[in-house]
Amino acid sequence: MAKNNVGFCREVEDELSARKSRSARIHKQHLEMLKREHPDILAIYESIADTAIDFADKIVASPQDGVHYSTAQQTWLKKALSAAGLDPELLEPVYKCSLCKDTGLVGGEMCGCIRQIVIEKNFSGSGVDPEMSFENFRHDLIDEPRERKANENIYSFCLDYADSFPDNALPDMLLLGAPGVGKTYLLNCIGDRVLKNGYSVLKISANKLVGRVLDSIRDRELERPDFVLPDLLIIDDLGAEPLLENITVETLLSILCERQEERKATVIASNLEPAALNEYYGERIVSRLIDINRSKVIKITTPSLRRIRF
Repeated sequence: MAKNNVGFCREVEDELSARKSRSARIHKQHLEMLKREHPDILAIYESIADTAIDFADKIVASPQDGVHYSTAQQTWLKKALSAAGLDPELLEPVYKCSLCKDTGLVGGEMCGCIRQIVIEKNFSGSGVDPEMSFENFRHDLIDEPRERKANENIYSFCLDYADSFPDNALPDMLLLGAPGVGKTYLLNCIGDRVLKNGYSVLKISANKLVGRVLDSIRDRELERPDFVLPDLLIIDDLGAEPLLENITVETLLSILCERQEERKATVIASNLEPAALNEYYGERIVSRLIDINRSKVIKITTPSLRRIRF
């Protein structure tokens, strides 16, 4: 599915329609609950609905007075809900995506939630494991105080990065460390939180990334994968993929350049030391990975968690 066709695809239309139906269904359930348990509040709501035409007339006659009239009506309803111990926003629309309010657009641009539909269709999922989340992160696996503190600091930085996304001072991140120190888990934590906040995410191993590009080269009927589309691209195990002449380095460099030009964030993890990365990929790629103006480089030196008995 091409990026330019996303707004017209049937799957997106069906998704937005399903969201509207879900919102209407929840609203109906709330009204039925009010009818059974709080008929007085339902009467307030219905009186507001009955005056909708009067409200429209007021807006036309005097926009300022009309807005004041509408605000007063809604305040009255919300106070009644609160007084009954209910959520004052109970009768507001329930959106699956708070960013676009289920319209599919934010500021005239495609919302991340819609991009995610395309990503999951083209890559058979986001690649993010929802079980590996900040909520499930265990801080008790490291006994040594200094090592535990270092681990908690890295956790805090990754959490702040995910919660601040996409307004991060440094949009890119490079996690370095030996196998088993928790890099993949942290990548999943970041991806899970960014997804929950309504932005599109693709997490993929470097090996699969190169494989997808190679498949599209071998089979001309396959569309070249769009690694620029996700708001956040997460590449795991950089350095474990085959180094194919005229493919691996060129592909990675192209992805990094395009994403940086589009101001898209990229988070990468590797078992390789900086010197080994430079030897493996060359300065053109490494200079982008460790650019102090764009990227935060974090080296994890804590013990391998895979050797810890649970």
